[in-house]
Amino acid sequence: MQPVRLVLLLLAGAREGENDFLEFPSLQDAIAFGRELYNEPRFQLEGIEDGNGKQLILFDQLNELCRSPIPTPRRSYG
Repeated sequence: MQPVRLVLLLLAGAREGENDFLEFPSLQDAIAFGRELYNEPRFQLEGIEDGNGKQLILFDQLNELCRSPIPTPRRSYG
């Protein structure tokens, strides 16, 4: 699996209005970090793209994923 980039729109500071990119080894890792940043006033989650800049997850879908609760693994007994 190739690394992916979480795209953030900066909402404050000297680079306000510019995009910033954070690289992660997988989509799951990028989404997990996006959940941590969700509702952060300094950033807006814009999407996730591959190393070539191709959009893998768009704004609406990413924000829906990050807004939803973290799935809890089911335990099986037996």
